[in-house]
Amino acid sequence: MKKLLCILLTVVMFSALIACSQSTEKNTSINGTSVTDDTTTTQKSTQTTTVTTKEETTSVTEEENPFKEFYEITWLTQLNADYREGRWDEVELEELFNVDLQVWAEDGRIAEKMSMLVAAGDIADFTYAPGLPRDPYGMYEEKLTRSITLQQMKNWIPGYVEAMEKIPIGFTYNLVPGKTDEYVGFTYNSLPGCQYFYDATCINLDWLEAVGYGFDEADLVPVKMTVEGYEQFNDNIFFTEGNFTFEEMNDILKKFTEEDPDGNGMDDTFGMLYMIESAWTNMTQEGLFGFVHDLNYRYKDPTTGDIVPKYAYTPYRDYLAWVSENLTKGYMIPRPGVEGWVPEYQAMSGTNKYGIYGANGGGYLALNSDTYRVYPPQNILLTVDPDARFVIGPMFRGPEGKLVDATYGIDPYGTGTYRVQQIGAQVDDAKLERICRILEYTTFSSIDNWNRYKYGIEGIHWKWSGDPYISTMLVTPTAELAEEYRGQLHVFGLWNYASAVQKQIDNAEKNGYWAYMPYMHANGLFEKYALNPVKFTAEAYMGRELFAAFTKDNTEINAQLNPIINDFKNRALAGEIANFNTEWTQYIDQLYANGLQTMITKYYNNAEFVEYDPGLKFKIKE
Repeated sequence: MKKLLCILLTVVMFSALIACSQSTEKNTSINGTSVTDDTTTTQKSTQTTTVTTKEETTSVTEEENPFKEFYEITWLTQLNADYREGRWDEVELEELFNVDLQVWAEDGRIAEKMSMLVAAGDIADFTYAPGLPRDPYGMYEEKLTRSITLQQMKNWIPGYVEAMEKIPIGFTYNLVPGKTDEYVGFTYNSLPGCQYFYDATCINLDWLEAVGYGFDEADLVPVKMTVEGYEQFNDNIFFTEGNFTFEEMNDILKKFTEEDPDGNGMDDTFGMLYMIESAWTNMTQEGLFGFVHDLNYRYKDPTTGDIVPKYAYTPYRDYLAWVSENLTKGYMIPRPGVEGWVPEYQAMSGTNKYGIYGANGGGYLALNSDTYRVYPPQNILLTVDPDARFVIGPMFRGPEGKLVDATYGIDPYGTGTYRVQQIGAQVDDAKLERICRILEYTTFSSIDNWNRYKYGIEGIHWKWSGDPYISTMLVTPTAELAEEYRGQLHVFGLWNYASAVQKQIDNAEKNGYWAYMPYMHANGLFEKYALNPVKFTAEAYMGRELFAAFTKDNTEINAQLNPIINDFKNRALAGEIANFNTEWTQYIDQLYANGLQTMITKYYNNAEFVEYDPGLKFKIKE
């Protein structure tokens, strides 16, 4: 059975009121007022009946059932095509909340079917349907869905609000136009998505030692494979924080290329593969110069003082000059560019003829995955050299001592059909409250409930491989489940994921399952290397109106800027720029004259475009 590392996600603890209770107590006063002799007073309300005599005061509290009124609630989520009516989780929640949950057996991702539902005016009371023909604003503006206020959230689903308070920019996502405390739905919130790096630098450790740049063995933390049958590779991959200077990196590139690091007596090795900037290259390439691949990041330029995109950021000039020099010398090798980058990268890296790679930050663990086993370093271990050794982590510094990386998401939130769960316009406040109470219970009331309504029943759908909450979750194959327990889960909860950091660290420290991100978090390296941009272009940070205007202008002006940007970069990579400083000045002047100045004045330097604030992004661990 496969032992997959499960990123166990915890949530804030809240209690959901789900039943009636009755208590009796004796008092000698009513609301702090003394009782008068020979007087009998009866006060009636929906909640309390108090009888007072001169001998004693008896208070009988009869708490009103918050779920007294019965509701039929229609429900649609993205993976419900195989849903079977009367399933165990549906029955549990119906009994607890006095409702009839009518789950539509539809796949909310299927655009054609979702379009048919919208055309017919069939909108479920609770809807998560990425295939909808309109985004959440379009659904709301056409009065197909309703809004929910912040106060209603605080009253009925407080766990959702508390989770968002940790990174408060979430309160600016998906606002009703013109409102500051009313929303078109529930915003997706995934802390793990902004608490890890997609990429890492990977170096052939044997080559590194061969050219005189090894590590002290005490500084190397070995990976522990999580898939049975691959334990032999536990001593092949290590994590560490390298502190090689820019000069040392360039020397390593040279020696990997000009010397014989693999010891085969042939001149057939190279420093590294150069890849077009992407989520795979941040730490190994552009991060050395203080910027990342994401075009939504904005930086304060050290020369002009303006807030600018990376293509107008002075360190981008130095980056292209460095790449150009190494391509000319042959220390970096570009991919041919005939096929897509994926097959070419897989094929080139699989030759084991390059010393430095931009690698996926977790793919090395998935040695049995056809998706990830084809990338370095695992493709080398599996097909070329099972004895090769590699070291993964932040390794090199740029010319100014910098090294940064981009978090997978800038924050936990999002917009659009894949990032908002909506409420049908036909839902009144009373029914909305019941829906919120259900979501509070399944998503925020306890970690056990979160696991139950996302992964299923412990002991039936899954079990812990060791210590609860930190060990691997072993999932029962569908074929081994009784019929009544089959089908897609995670139907009745919000898309809200708590941090997994502490669980990963605990699993590593207790059971030895060190992986790249637990290593980074445990040693304070995630916050150290994560780049916080000055600004980030997104609706939440700019406001809906400003962002809409920006999107329009950006599209039009990019048509003028892109030829200039692409020409400069292409000539740099081809080694056709003799003097980078001179040509950069000309290049920047062209950009400003062709629309960049407009974008800077109207948007990037605009105070309404707020600066990025990570909130507690780097502090939250569970």
